[in-house]
Amino acid sequence: MEKIPLGLSENQTDRLSASEQVEESTPLSGYLAVGFGMLGIFGPAFIFTPLGLLFSLIALFRGQGAWGFVGLLLAIGGILSSPIFMGIIGLGAIYMTFDWQEMLQPLYEMIGNGKDV
Repeated sequence: MEKIPLGLSENQTDRLSASEQVEESTPLSGYLAVGFGMLGIFGPAFIFTPLGLLFSLIALFRGQGAWGFVGLLLAIGGILSSPIFMGIIGLGAIYMTFDWQEMLQPLYEMIGNGKDV
């Protein structure tokens, strides 16, 4: 006698095997997002914050919304607590606030506007 499969669908391809169910239930990219986000705040942020941001985006795209969102918040916290990243953001803000082209125009004219003389 054959065993009758129990389920709501008659199609055999709709059901997942046990290994596929375990693979989907383990949010590895979410774990990595939160871990790298925490290391970005309390460790060397220049290395771990971009990794936390990358893995949080991967977790969000793979359907691990809670883990991805927490990892994203921790990555933003790592950016805001890092002197290097805040310096980069600050230099960008200074560049946009002041008109550097007009301020440095006398220096460019003194050099020769970058042309070979």
